[in-house]
Amino acid sequence: MEFEFCGIRFIEQEGKISALLSEGCVPFPLSDVRVAGGYIDEQSPAKMTGSGESRALRFVGKTQTDKKLEIVRESGRLRAVTLFEKRGGGVRARTEIRNISSDKIVLDNVSAVTLSGIDGGAEKTNVFLYRFHNSHHMECQPRRLSFDDLGLFSADHRSYKRIFGCNAGSWTCKEELPQAIVENGETGRFFMFQIESCGGWYWEIADAGESCYLTLSGGNREHTQWRKKLIPGGKYVTPWVAFAQGDSLNDVVGKMTSYRRATARFTRADDKKLAVFNEYMHLSWDSPDEARTEKLIPVAAAAGADVYVIDCGWHDEEDGYMIYPYVGKWKESKKRFPHGVRRITDMIRAHGMRAGLWIEPEIVGSLSGVEYPPDGYIREGGERAIAAGRYFLDYRSRAVRTAMSDAIRRMVEEYGADYIKIDCNQDSGAGTEYRSDSVGDGLEKTTAAFWKWLAAERRKYPHVLFESCASGGQRMDWKSLSLSPMISTSDQVFYQKYPYIVGNIFSAVLPEQAGFWSYPYCSLKGLGIDTPDEKNPVPHSVVMNMVNAALGRLHLASDLSALSAPLFELVKEGVAYGKSIAAFRKKASPFFPTGFTSFGREVVSVGLIKGKRLVLAVWNLGLAKKAEIPLGGQIAKEVRVGYPAQLPVAFTCTDSGIRFSLEDMQSFVLDIRLK
Repeated sequence: MEFEFCGIRFIEQEGKISALLSEGCVPFPLSDVRVAGGYIDEQSPAKMTGSGESRALRFVGKTQTDKKLEIVRESGRLRAVTLFEKRGGGVRARTEIRNISSDKIVLDNVSAVTLSGIDGGAEKTNVFLYRFHNSHHMECQPRRLSFDDLGLFSADHRSYKRIFGCNAGSWTCKEELPQAIVENGETGRFFMFQIESCGGWYWEIADAGESCYLTLSGGNREHTQWRKKLIPGGKYVTPWVAFAQGDSLNDVVGKMTSYRRATARFTRADDKKLAVFNEYMHLSWDSPDEARTEKLIPVAAAAGADVYVIDCGWHDEEDGYMIYPYVGKWKESKKRFPHGVRRITDMIRAHGMRAGLWIEPEIVGSLSGVEYPPDGYIREGGERAIAAGRYFLDYRSRAVRTAMSDAIRRMVEEYGADYIKIDCNQDSGAGTEYRSDSVGDGLEKTTAAFWKWLAAERRKYPHVLFESCASGGQRMDWKSLSLSPMISTSDQVFYQKYPYIVGNIFSAVLPEQAGFWSYPYCSLKGLGIDTPDEKNPVPHSVVMNMVNAALGRLHLASDLSALSAPLFELVKEGVAYGKSIAAFRKKASPFFPTGFTSFGREVVSVGLIKGKRLVLAVWNLGLAKKAEIPLGGQIAKEVRVGYPAQLPVAFTCTDSGIRFSLEDMQSFVLDIRLK
C-alpha cells in the first residue's frame, strides 16, 4: 500500500510503514521506539534507529484528511499513533506511545518521526547541511557543509557515522538551535526541520548505505539521560517536530515562517506599534537608580518609546554583577528607589508609556535568604543544582508556584508593572531525578510545569505584555517562542557585530517578535571598557544602531540625553520608521539576498518581503566601497530610502539587483517596489 501526504510518500511493506522523501531510498520504520533491554540492529546503540520494537510495530490503519494524517501501529505490548498536521506552509508531527500490555515497560527513545531519503538520492558531496550554531552574543550562526565534509562519505558499505544535534538542559539553544536545513545541490530543493522542545532534544542524519535518513525526537537515554517508565495503560507523547520544503533558501524559510505564525499561541493581541526603551544596555546595566530613571523617562518618551523597562537591579541592595546570588525576594530596593518603585512606574505612565520590570523566576540566589521546601528545587544526586550562585526552582512544587505568583502580583498590583521581562540566565543542567523516571524525564516535567505556570500568569493579567529572554537568545526553540509575542534575540554589546545576528535571526524567530537592542550612545564603562563613540558619537554609529533594530522589535537603550539634537532626531526618525512598517512586518517573509551571513563579512543585508514590497537593510561593516545586492531574480521598479531619509545613499538599479556606492560603516534601510 502507498499513499501521500503533503509531499511525503508513505509505503507499507510486510506490515511495516515508512515515510519517504525520495525514490529508491532505504525505508526505515516511521519512528524509532527503543525499550530497555530490547534488541537493536545497529552495532552501536548511539544511532537512534534499528530497534527491535520499531520492527515489531505493525501497521493497523490510518485516518486522513487534507490537513491531517494519523497512522496507527501496534506490537504485542505497545500502540503507536503518529499524527501529521498541515499548518501554514509546513507540516508538524508527533508520536504517542501507549502501553497495551499488562507489564511495566521502560522506554529509552521515542522519535516523533523518522524520514527516509533526506539526501534525495544525490551524491553526498552535493548535499549540504546548514547547522545553526548558537551561543551568548553569537546567536543564530548557520554554517553550510556537505554531508561528505561532515563524514557521511559515498561508500559501498553502511557506516557507523552520524551527523547529529542534541541538547540536555533548560537552555535549549546554548550551543545550537533545534533546527537545520538540508539543501540538495542536484535538484535545488531545500528541506527545513525544527524540534519544538523546551528541554532535551535530538536529531540524527545517517546513511543506510545508498541513502540517508533523518530522525527527530525529544530526549533519549544515550544522549540526554532520558528514560520513561510506562505502567499498563500509561502513555508518552513526543514533542512536536515540524518541517517545510521549498525551491530556494528564501522559499523554505518563508514556509517555515508561515508555519510558525499558524502555530503561535500568543495569549493577547500584540501591540502593533510597540517600541521599548530598556535602560539596561549601555546605561544602568545591573544597577538602576531613581535619579537616572527620572532623568531618562521624558527622553525615552520624546524618542517615541511606548514602554520603559527597568531591568535587573530594581530589587535587592547589592551593586553590579554581585547582585545575582542575592536575587529571589523580588521586593523593591530601598537604596536604589528610596521613594518606591511605584512612584517611578506612575511617572512612566504619566509620560504615555507602559512600565516594565525584569524578573528571573526560575532561580533563587544562594545568598538570598529565601528558602523553599525540599521539593522546590531541581536536584542532582539528591543535592540542589547550583550555577553562578543561583539554585534552580522546580515548578511542580506548590510552594514555588505560590511564591512566584505572589511576586508577579506584587510587580503588577503594587509596583505598577504592565510589561514584565522574563529572563533565564543559567542552564539547569540535564534535569532532576526527583519524582521522575530519569534525569531527562525530570527536565521534561520541570520545564513543562514552568511554562504552564507562566501561561496561567499571562491569562491572569491579560493587560500585561510578557517578554521572554534567556541571557539573550539561549532559549529560541519554537515551543518557547510560540508562547512569547516579544523575545530577546541577543545581549550583544557591540553594535558593529549585531548585524551578523540580525542577518540570520529571521530563520529562527518571527520578525514581529524579534527584539533587537539599539544603543545609540555606546558606553561600556559599566563593563570596564572605553569605546571611541562614547565621547564623540557620530551619525554612522547612531544610524547603524537604529538600522540594527529596524526590521524587528526595537529595544532602545543607552543614555539618549547625551546625544546632540541632530543625532537625537536620527533616533526619533528610526523609532518612527520601525513603527511605520509594523503591520507589514507581521505578514512579511524573511528575505536573504546573499544567503546567511557570518562574522567578519564586509557587507551584510537582510530583508522582509510581501508581494511586490521589499524592505531591505544593508550594512557596510568593513571598508567596502561598492556592493551589489541581488533581488532573487526580481527587478526593482521604485526604490526610496526608508531610513535615514536625510542622509544620502548612492545606488543604481540593475537587471539583477541594486548596486551601491558605499561609505565606511554606512547602513540604511531601503523600501523597494518590485516589478
